[in-house]
Amino acid sequence: MTDKQNNVPQVQQTFAEEGVHLLDYVNVVRRRWKITLLVFLLVAGGVAVTTFLTRPVYEAYATLEVRKNSKGGVLKDLGMEENNSLAADIELLRSRSMAEEVARRLHFDWRAVEAPEEVKVSVRELKLPWEADSFILELTASNAYRLITPGGETAASGRSGELMTAGEARLQLEVAGGRAGDRLRLERLPLHQAAGEVMQGIRAAEAGRGTNILRLSFQSTDPARARDVVNTLAQVYRDQSVAAKTREAGKTVDFINNQLDSLKSTLDQTEQALQEYKIESGLATLGPEGTSLVEKLVGLEQRKADLDLSRKRLQLAARTVSQAMRDGQAVNLPRVEGVPLADELGARLTELLAEKKTLLTEFTPAHPAVISVDQQIRKTQEALLTAYEAGLENLELEVRDLDSKIIGYDRQLGEIPKAELELAKRTRVNKVNAELYTFLLQKQQETRIAQASTLSNVEIIDPAFTPRTPIKPNKKKNLALGLVLGLMLGAGAAFFLDYLDDTVKDADGVRDQLGVPVLGIIPRIDADEKEPATMLVGRLAPKSPPVEAFRALRTALHYAAAREGRKILMVTSSFPDEGKTTVSANLAVVLAQTGARVLLLGCDLRRPGLYDMFGVSNTPGLSDLLIENAKDYVHRIPGTSLDMISAGTVPPNPAELLGSDRMKKFLDFVRKHYDHVVIDAPPVLPVTDAQVLASLVDDILIVLEPCRVPRKAARRMIETLRAVDANVLGIALNDKSGKGFKYYGNYGYYGHKYYGGYYGEGEVVADGLAAKVRRILG
Repeated sequence: MTDKQNNVPQVQQTFAEEGVHLLDYVNVVRRRWKITLLVFLLVAGGVAVTTFLTRPVYEAYATLEVRKNSKGGVLKDLGMEENNSLAADIELLRSRSMAEEVARRLHFDWRAVEAPEEVKVSVRELKLPWEADSFILELTASNAYRLITPGGETAASGRSGELMTAGEARLQLEVAGGRAGDRLRLERLPLHQAAGEVMQGIRAAEAGRGTNILRLSFQSTDPARARDVVNTLAQVYRDQSVAAKTREAGKTVDFINNQLDSLKSTLDQTEQALQEYKIESGLATLGPEGTSLVEKLVGLEQRKADLDLSRKRLQLAARTVSQAMRDGQAVNLPRVEGVPLADELGARLTELLAEKKTLLTEFTPAHPAVISVDQQIRKTQEALLTAYEAGLENLELEVRDLDSKIIGYDRQLGEIPKAELELAKRTRVNKVNAELYTFLLQKQQETRIAQASTLSNVEIIDPAFTPRTPIKPNKKKNLALGLVLGLMLGAGAAFFLDYLDDTVKDADGVRDQLGVPVLGIIPRIDADEKEPATMLVGRLAPKSPPVEAFRALRTALHYAAAREGRKILMVTSSFPDEGKTTVSANLAVVLAQTGARVLLLGCDLRRPGLYDMFGVSNTPGLSDLLIENAKDYVHRIPGTSLDMISAGTVPPNPAELLGSDRMKKFLDFVRKHYDHVVIDAPPVLPVTDAQVLASLVDDILIVLEPCRVPRKAARRMIETLRAVDANVLGIALNDKSGKGFKYYGNYGYYGHKYYGGYYGEGEVVADGLAAKVRRILG
């Protein structure tokens, strides 16, 4: 039996490389539909449960208009970018100070704790003379209550939703879901904690670039709370806008008041000095020439005083900008009239400082964006300081011009008589002070009127209303996403498990991974494994798909071992329970159906099983023959040309017995008397018996169960047999569990759809296999 490999016909065919088809992916999911369905149900069910158990969140929103000062094209002329964005306003709306004011107005710093789950309490107003951070709230009825101080004293009582006032005390609570006798505790939270909860739900954004329209919103599980927060925040923002302008006007009023106080005493002194001189000199009035000069001088002095007032305010503004440039801090610039670009540059500076503050929440000072804004801030400050300095220079020039005119009129005044000259000087001083005092009084009234009539640049266009439908969870969207995600993850799990599965699955896998041809594919035998005789379908159901598969295997073996003299075929497998005994028995039956003399030899001396399938005794058998020369060891199968020799008594040394000279002589003997000898051998990997037999037989047929044997184990089995110069004809895939059929689908070997259509449904599977076995075996 040398050089066997060269005598074996090459039945392996080279196929063109095929691309992956869409059905290949579909089949992966079909094969692993259980894990796909499990993952799908877990994901989709989890999303559904989470969606329906999540408390709905409502969003209320309001629309605000923030009017900006028009800037024209002046900034562009200076090389500065105009920016009408609302970044500063948005940051202000999201600031902690605004949130704290909202929490204070809405009394969010009071919280009901230790309350029954069904009781809901909302604090609308709570102002009591007691300095306490907690009170006990006791329900005296379903809609009535009383507050108890920590000392046990009744602080107040009232009814749900009604405002209770008593002196300075104000109390309004809304209680729902409770009953008489329920008690809970009202506790004051730190204001910053209440403000933090407000800040988390606030959203502010510009409705459209350059529109100056803000959309302010708040999200909460309580729709009324969301509405109240948005409306209160909008009102607080509007009030702060008015307060800022009022403070600016207030600074001007304070400055004028200080000037008036100083000028009032000076005016009183000059009036007194004028009256005393008139009495001493006896002069009551000036002449026409002196009166004219005094009026001209008074007008010039009044104009000079006005310029001096503007100069002081401009100097204050310049010092403020210089200080800001040194410290890098945001400041409120005083309003200065008559200085070009002051308002535009001041507004631009405020926006840049707000933009820098926003950037610093995300980036470090060394970030390029922050550095760029710093450069723009510095440039704007320098331009603003330059504008103030230019304004100061213009004022100085105008003051010097007035001084020269005043000197000229003073010379003319010196030409009138001496007595009248002194009266003119005193009259001039008094009149100048009086006119200046009147001027400041007028400015004071104008500023106070402006302060009282200050209008906000924030207009509430659409106030918030109570939302009726929640914005999340979006049940339809979540459920749809849950279904899609479940399908994706389920399919992903199927593909992942398929990727991890390294077993040999089909004929392509055998050809590509093992390099051995597939001679036949045996479909699952639908029989009772507890009754081994039902597995002998070659006799029980001759027109069933498994029998046709055995006939196809018989034909493949005939052409694979076409040379005469090759009669002994060993059937083995990688591991136990792959169905090698079933294949051996049914293959022997279909070989005998051709009229040939066939011997089925049980060589699995460790776990014999052939005798159960044929309903005969296991002893005497092969081991008894080899050891004791037992007689009557051949079992003739009635109605066939098949003889069967069972394994016999289990020996202590199966491998040595199978490799003995007596075994060789026995095989030589049966080769002369039978046309085919089919040996049911032990599996290759667990024991060495199959290797011993491989050197004694002509050909080897390997039975391999799809989706069970790992590729490495199958390769090791092939290498083990080839190491002893065994002639492996090929592999028969035995789909014992039915898993392999999933890799073929309706187009697989002996698919029920096509086989049944050819033979007819009534002839596919024999009815009552167990009963038929009993009839055949008697």
